[in-house]
Amino acid sequence: MIEFVSQKDRDNLVLFVHGFCGGEATWCNGQAPSFAELLTDDHEVSKNYDIAHFSYFTKLLNLFATTGKVATLVRRMFGTSHGKLAKNISIEEIGNLLRTEIRFKLQRYENIVVIAHSMGGLVTKSAITQDIEEKKPSKIKLFVSLAVPHQGAEAATYAKLISDNLQIEGLSPLNEFIHKVNDRWLKTTLRPTTKYFYGVHDEVVNKTSAVPVDKENSDVIPVDEDHTSITKPDGASNTTFVAVKQVILDSEKADPGMSRLEIKQLEDEEEFDDELFVLKLISAGIHNSTIRESKEAFLNAEYVRKVFSGSADQKRLSELYTKIRKIYQNSFSKYVHNGIPSSGLLLWDVHDTIIREDKGFLDTFILFINAIHKQGMLHQLANSEDENIWWVKDGSMASLRDLLEEGQFE
Repeated sequence: MIEFVSQKDRDNLVLFVHGFCGGEATWCNGQAPSFAELLTDDHEVSKNYDIAHFSYFTKLLNLFATTGKVATLVRRMFGTSHGKLAKNISIEEIGNLLRTEIRFKLQRYENIVVIAHSMGGLVTKSAITQDIEEKKPSKIKLFVSLAVPHQGAEAATYAKLISDNLQIEGLSPLNEFIHKVNDRWLKTTLRPTTKYFYGVHDEVVNKTSAVPVDKENSDVIPVDEDHTSITKPDGASNTTFVAVKQVILDSEKADPGMSRLEIKQLEDEEEFDDELFVLKLISAGIHNSTIRESKEAFLNAEYVRKVFSGSADQKRLSELYTKIRKIYQNSFSKYVHNGIPSSGLLLWDVHDTIIREDKGFLDTFILFINAIHKQGMLHQLANSEDENIWWVKDGSMASLRDLLEEGQFE
């Protein structure tokens, strides 16, 4: 299912994914070099990328006519042939096949750029959202969407009249599959950078369906093509080719969406010294090394808050803050009743519980948030005057101000 056009052991891969009833011919324009060959011939791209096709079985009608299907199956049951009985499968299942190819055949690649046409974009989108659903980082870092029916294609409605093809069903406007994939897509900020191309002369997939459901207008690129010609540049000067090449090169300079949560290091030891959560730690006599660890956790939690700014992720973060607050309250109750003997052990108990519950009570749908980020979220809560989070039994803003006035923090 993976056919290489250029394989020179690069770290990155450009993968072409064709659409309904397509194949490698999707990307060819007569005798001119194909889309993939144009990228292979381009030094700026080929020096960093291998080039390949992902192919799958797709036909307009069911593979077997009703009368011929039974005979074929009988021959398979009682004959000696062991060939594969190819048939149309659903878009979601093709997406699963793509994931298998990436996991096993393409595992050596650090980053994959997918250039997908029409139904191939839904295949790609399904693969990405399934990775996110299963909390596995996707290797697809850039998704080039060429005339993809993100809201379905009206033509599929008429095609269903002549075929019960599962792929046609998946292309129908706002069917259950498309609704599910779009819902998953919108619920996360961890989707890859996506560029949405549409042909202004496309009568198969209109602009409304080809542009993003999340209305990222800066990522919408109109080209002077129709549904077929958008995949068939006639040369390196073709606008679609030039634009696709540029977004690939631009993506190399960008911060990859799937690796944005590397652990940040505290570079300035005095950073956050004036923050409320630090003053609370100092007033409780917490050791300097522990304060430094708390600062670093806070730094990473602040980074998380900036990265996950979408409304769906903000809701999940809010739920996570509630759970972290509950863990603190449980430990503080033990502290108040002398089950924990000191402020330092109180902080240790909360931090330790967060680590132990990272994949349990504190598990979250948001990918890549780990116990360090969650410990930092505890200190984000402590950084608010409205939150009653202290490391001493009689902590209050009034007592903290008294200490400040007495110069206890100098």
